[in-house]
Amino acid sequence: GIKSISLAAFAPAAFYLKTGIGLIDGNPWSDHYDLCLQLHHSYAEATYCLGKFDEMNKVVVNTFENARCFDDKLRSYITLVRAHGQNKSPEALKAGLHVLAELGEPIEISSDPKSMFMAEFLKTKQMLDGKTDDDISTMKKMDNDKKIAAVELMNILALYAYLSDQKLYPLIIFRIVQTSLSHGLCPDSAFGFASYGGLLSCVFHDIKGAFRFGHLSLHLLETFEAKECVGRVYLVMYSLINGWIESHSASLEPLQFAYANQMRCGDIQYALMNARQYCTLLYYCGVELSIVEKACKDYGQVMMEHKHELFYKYTLPYRQASLNLMGRSKDPMRLTGEAMNQDALILEAMDQKEMTLVSAIYHQCSWLAYIFSDYKLAFEMIEKGNVIDTSTYPAFMISSYAFVEGLVSLALARETKEATWETLASKAIDKMAIYASILPSNFQHKLLLLQAESFFLSGDTVNASKHFDDAIKAAGENNFIQDQAIAYERAGVFHSSEGSALIASQYFGQAHVSYLKWGAYCKADQLRLHCPF
Repeated sequence: GIKSISLAAFAPAAFYLKTGIGLIDGNPWSDHYDLCLQLHHSYAEATYCLGKFDEMNKVVVNTFENARCFDDKLRSYITLVRAHGQNKSPEALKAGLHVLAELGEPIEISSDPKSMFMAEFLKTKQMLDGKTDDDISTMKKMDNDKKIAAVELMNILALYAYLSDQKLYPLIIFRIVQTSLSHGLCPDSAFGFASYGGLLSCVFHDIKGAFRFGHLSLHLLETFEAKECVGRVYLVMYSLINGWIESHSASLEPLQFAYANQMRCGDIQYALMNARQYCTLLYYCGVELSIVEKACKDYGQVMMEHKHELFYKYTLPYRQASLNLMGRSKDPMRLTGEAMNQDALILEAMDQKEMTLVSAIYHQCSWLAYIFSDYKLAFEMIEKGNVIDTSTYPAFMISSYAFVEGLVSLALARETKEATWETLASKAIDKMAIYASILPSNFQHKLLLLQAESFFLSGDTVNASKHFDDAIKAAGENNFIQDQAIAYERAGVFHSSEGSALIASQYFGQAHVSYLKWGAYCKADQLRLHCPF
């Protein structure tokens, strides 16, 4: 059974282990305690990987009733925490933090989370100051079993915190690094150093530091030959760090590899998180929408087969948005149709305190409303989506939030002539300028389009015309077809307002071609009906 688990053959493993449990005669927990404990731990892990959570719970309860001490219950506690996360991250966090406290690593959020974040960051930074990569990679191996278990558990809890409690997420990451520096390295330390690099890139825009710790984590994986941790490190590297270093699309293949690797290792949750990130990134890269929709559907089926409904729900806004743009929904501005019901999913997510999911739904609603020119609805969706701190989001998402808010604010500034919208737009432009200064190939076209709209608003027609053209060119050169389509359309609106109907029609025609290339047939039809070309 244990050999089968190592080969990711979980169904045979469960069969062998269950058979083994049944073959122990007499009083198994009294007469064969160690063997019984091993069989029950392993059987619980196999049934978890198969998504048989009811059976897993029975085995875990049996273990808790018969194990002699907390240490003997630990493996089953970790399996139980992993299972809790299938649908309810807050519950998994609550249970996991309790176990962490028992392991001597309590983590609590104070009434001032920002101050606590900075205090823990500075503590971690101080512990790292003066240490070279060689100093860290040649540290002693962690030999305290409780600390090893604590770091393993924090690896799991970090995922749940990222999904549902952004204030807790960095505290867990800092603690993994602190524990590793204080007690030595273990395979799961690699994820902590990679995630620390992710925080440096997203929160502090320290790309050099992020790159350093990302590559240090890859070196630690090689040192420990920790194949089971590769997908966890890749998730951070290619979600939080790489988008500040090279093209977003360069991260797609590594995320697919990470998914397959973690599935082979039985690390179902991190496998599915990689799949979720892959689907999301496909959408933001401007990949043809039918491909995005199919990927969301196919990976979603895998998620449901493993009964991980939470990850499945995160694919739904992107699948339904794709369907809407393709013309396969009644209302293109509402995420209700074949994949999901907008109101029902928002209510469910809010009830389960999955605010990251709520934010994702409203962000897609705001993007669709902007594309289909309902700017007041777009801003209403933006306001409703401001329910979490997005500072630890991947580059492709952080930039999208600023981009959409900037475009919507500029559109409303033109409609209403109110200065409030100009102020909001200016903040969005400032954010995008920072992103574009880090990696122009991913963000410059977004900045240029926002600047073009700003010049359009102020009446600077020369600069507006130039920046629209520059945005179109930059988006095309870097394969952001969806943003190029928007830029073409907005350039058409600009030239039309200037009385240049012939020039405007040329831009609208190119926008139509670009929307068709993206697969946004519904939007292409709307453009054809309302904008002459």
